[in-house]
Amino acid sequence: MKKCVYKGVDEVVYYEKLDNGIEVFMYPSKTARNFYLTFNVKFGSMDVEFKKGKEKKYTTVPNGTAHFLEHQMFQEDGGETAFTKFAKLGSSVNAFTSYNQTCYEVIAGDNFKENLEILLDYVQNPVFKAGSVSQEKGIIKEEISMYDNAPMSVLNFGLEYNINQVDHHKYTISGTYEDIKEITPDVLMKAYETFYTPENMFIVLTGKFNPHEALGIIKANQNKKTFKAHEKITVKKPHEPLEVANPYEERQMDVGVPKLKIGYKLDKAAFKGFKDIEIKIYLDAILQSKFGPTSDLLEGMLDENLLMYDLATAREIRDDYILLSFECETDYKEEVIDLIRKELKNIKVTKEELERAKRTDKANFILHFNDILSVAEDIEDDILADGKIRDDIFTIYDEMNVSAANKIASAIKPKHESIFYIDRLTV
Repeated sequence: MKKCVYKGVDEVVYYEKLDNGIEVFMYPSKTARNFYLTFNVKFGSMDVEFKKGKEKKYTTVPNGTAHFLEHQMFQEDGGETAFTKFAKLGSSVNAFTSYNQTCYEVIAGDNFKENLEILLDYVQNPVFKAGSVSQEKGIIKEEISMYDNAPMSVLNFGLEYNINQVDHHKYTISGTYEDIKEITPDVLMKAYETFYTPENMFIVLTGKFNPHEALGIIKANQNKKTFKAHEKITVKKPHEPLEVANPYEERQMDVGVPKLKIGYKLDKAAFKGFKDIEIKIYLDAILQSKFGPTSDLLEGMLDENLLMYDLATAREIRDDYILLSFECETDYKEEVIDLIRKELKNIKVTKEELERAKRTDKANFILHFNDILSVAEDIEDDILADGKIRDDIFTIYDEMNVSAANKIASAIKPKHESIFYIDRLTV
């Protein structure tokens, strides 16, 4: 078992790759009262065209397949479900699907061994019966309907649909009614056999537990099972152009205050010379300095009552572009859009602003080790993005300088813009 020590904070994650290929990451906390267990699959809603091993043709599955499979995995033989097993232990169990991941999670305070074993067993024991698949379609259709009528979901997925032309971020994670109709037990089994292989899965444990004991439980569990030899998985993804599919869309929904979201596609080539992790950290600092709680722009908009609350910002590095997004509630969309555009066109960070952002980011990084769910999420993000834990975050913070920050800032060109606006219903 290896140790990964986060530089600058001396926090330790234990790591081992099992003989069958599963990677195990463990962060034992001295202060946590609970433990948080996740079993992760590198399979998300964007993985709809794939092949493995020596297969010559790609298999195409409907949008929503990864999410449907996540739902179906809770079914077990004998009438009992994973939910009922965890309920007997007093544990909280859930799962979620993202664009690039399926995560099965358990949080509890007792019965560590039993919780871990049930988690491993139900995820590695699929039951795809026609009756249960048909029943699950009804449940997922209700979920889709709920999202279709939730303003925040409409806002987020609406922007993704409009900003992307062919990239699969364009489509909702759960799929549409028409997509769900096409999902069969055979479709689910094909996806499961392709992606739910030990080499394509990893375990993250955080909180109150002994890492040596935990690893022993996992090894004993896995040694009882047999798996097919791993075959390379190839996922086909379309190339996304910088031009947006639709620059503006407005809808009316039952909202108290109108909701606005703006997205910008940035050219990755403009950030040449910087690693992805450096781009992420510098963009976070820039967004915090120029659009965050202490920024002149946000204070001015709040003073003029242009915003209801604050301005949420986000950045994401994708295969073919970098996404910047801004989200708020406002009755003054034209004024807010204009102010954001002007700030982005003339963006520049001072040394004082950068140092303040660095101090805030470093403090938040230290404090996040008090939250076992946050630590697990960071580990999962690292594995999905880089294939390893980023133990050098503090080092990057220390090496940040205003020259590099403004080189990153100069690469922000708000040319490829898409806006999604949800207004109040008119009578």
